Amino acid sequence: MADSSNVLLLLPRKEQEKEEIFREKIIADSDVDPTFAYRPEEVSHPENYEVVVSFFYPWFYELLPRMKNLRWIHFLSAGVDTLWEWGLQDRNMIFSNSSGVHAGPISDHVLGQVLYFSRRLGTFTRQQQQKNWQRHGLEELEDQVLGILGLGAIGRACARKARAMGMRVLGSASGPRPVEGVEEVGGPEIMPRILAESDYLVIALPLTSRTRGLLGQEELQLMKRNAVLINIARGEIIDEEALIECLQQGNIKGAGLDVFAREPLPSDSPLWDMENVFITPHVAGSTPRYMERALAIFLENWKAYREGRTLPQQVDLEKGY
Repeated sequence: MADSSNVLLLLPRKEQEKEEIFREKIIADSDVDPTFAYRPEEVSHPENYEVVVSFFYPWFYELLPRMKNLRWIHFLSAGVDTLWEWGLQDRNMIFSNSSGVHAGPISDHVLGQVLYFSRRLGTFTRQQQQKNWQRHGLEELEDQVLGILGLGAIGRACARKARAMGMRVLGSASGPRPVEGVEEVGGPEIMPRILAESDYLVIALPLTSRTRGLLGQEELQLMKRNAVLINIARGEIIDEEALIECLQQGNIKGAGLDVFAREPLPSDSPLWDMENVFITPHVAGSTPRYMERALAIFLENWKAYREGRTLPQQVDLEKGY
């Protein structure tokens, strides 16, 4: 097992001013005395490190060939699809992620998108800019159906908060099981029903070979004409061209999109000009408490690693998350 000093933390530059706070917290909660780095040139003797905690920085990828003794990478993100892009799945090491770090802020964001459409906040914002006093009929959330594809930490948090707003919740997971706040949970076979019954459909799935392109024209046509699709997962899960066509033809009411097949979203994308689309630039998980929570997740995994146990957030390379 790793010596506590053979742990390297690669953090964003904006976090450098908090280094001593992070160090004191980590030392207080564990036996880890890590090395911090914010740029590749700050990493001397990369061959010394057995454990690295990092985001998917391109410069971290460039350092990897020199990390001859690396045994475990803990990613500070929840999504790890880049792991396959980098070809790391064939390396003899352990990978873990920070799944759960986004559950609070992303579920808040989802409810914000639901309210944006149900209370026509976009319409009223435009009217305010035009000094236009005009009333419109609004919806309430009581008994509306929130469908969730993917009941990981984010999906479960969305379910709890939606249920507190009086919504009914249907969800899909790897298989049927009780989930707090979810009226009915099914495996992949329940997806057509969720698409057909949802007033608001939330995509909260990891991006894997199975979920890439999961929602195409055929699936989108199953949705209600007054339904809203909300994607806070990965843009590649939806056929974006099919979604654009669906929105243009009025086959669904709208879409709240935080992620896209190509990011930044190109300026010539028709999505920018659609009044029935609420665009945010991949910020649903943003929170001032992100790093605090992500490092706490790392320390939970560190304890298991030191004890030779399977890590709580260990990536299943066969499942892809």
